[in-house]
Amino acid sequence: MKKFLFVFLLSLLFTSNLSANTKDKNFLIKFDGICVQNIDKIELVNSFAQSSNWMAIPPEQQALIAPRTKGPRFKAYGFMEEKIVYMIAINDAENTNTCAIASMYDSIENFKVILNEFYKLRLIETMKQGIQNMEFYNIDLIQSDKKGMLHLNYSEQEGYEFATITVMLPRN
Repeated sequence: MKKFLFVFLLSLLFTSNLSANTKDKNFLIKFDGICVQNIDKIELVNSFAQSSNWMAIPPEQQALIAPRTKGPRFKAYGFMEEKIVYMIAINDAENTNTCAIASMYDSIENFKVILNEFYKLRLIETMKQGIQNMEFYNIDLIQSDKKGMLHLNYSEQEGYEFATITVMLPRN
């Protein structure tokens, strides 16, 4: 009986870790497919959002994902997939294209491991303000010969496991 209970608990632990891995990996796959792969042509993100019937985020709620300076093509959308809400923002201000995605994560440590598997990153700076943790990275993108930046903003406080990840690329 003890052996059965041990095997059962071990399988439950493995399954919950696999689920966390999947949630974090799916978040980053969406970030890569939507934002990173289209950072040099962010208007495609807008077209895809419209054709996929994503919900436009009302101006009064855009503060959750909007940058400080909005460009003429700034747009913010939300969609739900497998009971997980995602918010997307595209922007073209200050001679820079940006694309951000925000959602819940399971494990920030796991999230960062997967992030580093996806991209060649160099940490530039870390900051902490209240419950927010911010990390800034240089990122090499195959979409451009210019150096990009990646910004990760997250909270580790229980009940607020929410992250925003943004890729930025200079235009021209």
